[in-house]
Amino acid sequence: MRVQVKDTRYVRDVKSKALLNTNLSELNEYKQKKLMMSKINEINNLKQEVEEIKTTMQKILSILSEQK
Repeated sequence: MRVQVKDTRYVRDVKSKALLNTNLSELNEYKQKKLMMSKINEINNLKQEVEEIKTTMQKILSILSEQK
């Protein structure tokens, strides 16, 4: 059960006593930002992995060229 508080943008959950925002556009905006940050983090992780692969390949090529 939820009860209205003085600020009409919020309601209070009686059981958990949590203050909840009732603005759906803010919720959707938050979810979009969170999704975008997740995608950015994934891209950054992929960039780092590619850089590690590149460095490893360079080391392998260096070792192979020294053996000739």
